[in-house]
Amino acid sequence: MKNILTLIRKELQAFFNNPTAYIVIAAFLLLWEFLFFRQVFLIGEISVRGLFDFLPWLLLLVIPALTMGSLAEEKSEGTLEFLLTRPVRPIELILGKFFGILAFFSIATAFVFPIAWSFHFFGAVDWGQTIAQYLGGVFLAAILASLGIAISSLARSQITAFVVSAIASFFLIISGMEIVTSRIPLSMASFFEQFSVFNHFVSLARGVIDTRDIWYFISFTSVFLSVAFLTILQSKLGKRRKSYQQYRLALAVLFGIAFFSNIVGARIPGRIDLTRNQIYTLSSSADAILASLPNDIVNISLYASGQLPSEFQPVLRDTKDMLSDYQRIAAGKIQLTTKDPLSDESIASEAQSLGVQPVRFNVVSQEAYQVKEGYLGIVISFGGKHETIPFVQSTDTLEYQLSSLLTKLTTDKKPSVGILSGHGEKSLFRDYSRIADEWGKQFDVHEIAAESDASTDSNNSKTNPAQKSPEDAPAKHFTLSDDLKVLIVAGPTENFSDDEKKTISDFLKRGGSALFLVDGVTASPSTMSASKNASNFSDFIRDELGVTVRKDMVYDLRANESVSFGGGKNMQYILPYPLWIRAQKSESNSPLTASINEISLPWTSSIETDSDTVQKQGYAQTALFVTTPFAGQEETDLNIAPDQDFPKTDLATHTVAIELTRDHEETSNFASHIIIVGNSGFLTDQFVGNNPSNLSFGIGALAFLGQESSLGSIAAKNVSAEKFHFTNASEPTILKFGNIAFALSLTLGYGMFRLIRRNRKRRFSYEEDI
Repeated sequence: MKNILTLIRKELQAFFNNPTAYIVIAAFLLLWEFLFFRQVFLIGEISVRGLFDFLPWLLLLVIPALTMGSLAEEKSEGTLEFLLTRPVRPIELILGKFFGILAFFSIATAFVFPIAWSFHFFGAVDWGQTIAQYLGGVFLAAILASLGIAISSLARSQITAFVVSAIASFFLIISGMEIVTSRIPLSMASFFEQFSVFNHFVSLARGVIDTRDIWYFISFTSVFLSVAFLTILQSKLGKRRKSYQQYRLALAVLFGIAFFSNIVGARIPGRIDLTRNQIYTLSSSADAILASLPNDIVNISLYASGQLPSEFQPVLRDTKDMLSDYQRIAAGKIQLTTKDPLSDESIASEAQSLGVQPVRFNVVSQEAYQVKEGYLGIVISFGGKHETIPFVQSTDTLEYQLSSLLTKLTTDKKPSVGILSGHGEKSLFRDYSRIADEWGKQFDVHEIAAESDASTDSNNSKTNPAQKSPEDAPAKHFTLSDDLKVLIVAGPTENFSDDEKKTISDFLKRGGSALFLVDGVTASPSTMSASKNASNFSDFIRDELGVTVRKDMVYDLRANESVSFGGGKNMQYILPYPLWIRAQKSESNSPLTASINEISLPWTSSIETDSDTVQKQGYAQTALFVTTPFAGQEETDLNIAPDQDFPKTDLATHTVAIELTRDHEETSNFASHIIIVGNSGFLTDQFVGNNPSNLSFGIGALAFLGQESSLGSIAAKNVSAEKFHFTNASEPTILKFGNIAFALSLTLGYGMFRLIRRNRKRRFSYEEDI
């Protein structure tokens, strides 16, 4: 170990004392960060994952440049024999050079952490995922460095070692990509994918430390280093020496162990999920759903072809892992079966009858494209019913799909949820159809239509239409059944009668929960204007609950969406639109916002509360979502044009969604909840389709109100990373060039400092004492 540490120190000193090394690293960092910052602000996500998307291709030049002289230079200069005559064993020489190169590269790529730290000032960074990505980069560099050292040990010329290492690394990376696997038989495609260094690197870059990926890198790094060791040993012992023959046999055995252990180990899952929301680990909500399954067996059938294109092999692996987790946690309540429809026509017919359809894809055979079919679907069966996932395109939402379908199949009687209609509200089937499908997996969701009072309508019919007033309009009424658990009022634009107000009030007093989505203004995109909502429902909740939805529009200059609008002659411009705010979760500890950082609210209104009235009604209030401190209110000029100048004075934080909770004395484990949002458009099909966090909040809110296991928390796990929150247009530029300048100045500055100091030491002269 002492010799290895000495050699590592020697390698690092050689790098740090060589001006070429600083130039290579500076060029690498400049190109790496330049490519990253070209798109990171267009995507808008606070994540450094884009850095690691470019890393494999940059390493094709960097790693061969670092390894080409590791042993080839020693050979060409004749110093290898000198080293081998010293008390240094060949294995120590190989490991010293390998870890020296890896340490130098690890220091260079550590610049990812200053970038992530600078992003932290504009939103939350997933540090767990960042660490996993960095480790993935180090492991990728390790296997390429070991390959480069092996090639360097075989070559006498550094240029030859560089070129061959770059080519070999290139083929090692692309071996499992579609560009290769689409041109080979499918029976071999899965093999190439399994041993592709790129696919194992991508698996780690997700934020998951998987034992199968770690073992792949360790095992094949060991094989490549053993090749270098055997080459050096040949120079020392000669081909005919018995010891050399034994070492060569040991290398063959090592390769066989690495090869077969990776094949067998691919079936043994084991991982540590470092992502912030534990994306690749079953959530507590999924655990609760599995624990509440009935005693009867739930059958889950995975219909998967043995020969799938390489791009679906990682999906197949993760799907099998997740299904195994479901089976394990269900503790005997789930029976899992895997079937290959291509192996038996009866299985193929069975799969298609259950809704699992084959997906067609191209392969190349005899220099021509051919069409093949493959299956990757799931069928869940229980009680004579079944639900189907026809094709698993990705595993990002698979946990939510499985949990929701299990809930849908195994729940006998779903809690009743009613959405009110008859006052200009959003329609369950026209406006909320997408989220209604998700609600329907846990609840019996139906519309409650308000009907006109026949007697009032008859009396009004005798009145001259010209003499009618809003007070003369037919009174409406509706009834709320005793088994109704949650009432939804979404965007009313017409007045409520006193009888309707009393019905809602009585429902709340007897412990009912409610979701009130109240618009303070109604926007008209066609005229680029808005008007104050004339409905008296906001007055009702003010008097009844002490909560006021103001008749204003909130704009946020820091956290908002970007929209495109026409600029004439078919031109489209994309501009930040402060009236579509990205509301941030408050500092409260509400379970509703535990896994949701923000939601998108279009033309929303602010919310104020009268604490005395809220407390008098027995409720405790909690802010759910608020604006940033850079938000303002518009109450007079209700212009919704995106290219207007928004006032930059009187900016403050405004509440846009709150939760009211009231405990009931009759039972200590029951509480009624009310959620009030100053906007109803954020759950429409348009917004839940473009903003997954809106969908997650809508699902989670209803589950919370209905006091059921929240599927919303599962859906929220896979919401994309948090967005950047910039206060002005110059901040992205400062962030971009600041990080690049920091990396270059630190690298070149330290290099100049070290080289100048070294040159000064060379000029020192020593005089004899007289």
